[in-house]
Amino acid sequence: MKTTYQIKSSNAGFEIYNEHEKLLTTFRYDGWFSSNGKAELPDKQLFLKPKNIWASKFDIFINEIDKGDIVFNWKGQIIIRIDYDGKEKIFLLKGRGLMNHHFILENEMGIVTLAFMPRFSWTSFRYEYQVEVEPNQESPLELLISCQFAINLYMTMTTAAAV
Repeated sequence: MKTTYQIKSSNAGFEIYNEHEKLLTTFRYDGWFSSNGKAELPDKQLFLKPKNIWASKFDIFINEIDKGDIVFNWKGQIIIRIDYDGKEKIFLLKGRGLMNHHFILENEMGIVTLAFMPRFSWTSFRYEYQVEVEPNQESPLELLISCQFAINLYMTMTTAAAV
């Protein structure tokens, strides 16, 4: 059986809910046009900060220790390298679909671990994401936050490029 999460945009970031609609964490950007942000997780803090001025590389800090990075490559893919539970893992986040655009996250072996299905809420004028975790795959909050942060940046960059 697949595990699901709900990610909802908020005024200053986004919130992650479990399948029972219980709030797990809130990610907040430092400012309106900021690429910095933080989230409180059980017994730790996660910070995301840009590595360069082009906003193509970001550091992932857990309790002020550099534990990974997010890199946008020229193929439109997002590489997420993160160290949790003492193991470094590398993931590839890709946009899929033309009419039904969504995102998938693949692990190092090319196996899909997460699927992010967007839904635009006309009442709040914001995106909400249904996240499906494939059976027998892990989905720590650090990874969910990093993916959603990257998706938000991707959506912002593609929207800005279209204007």
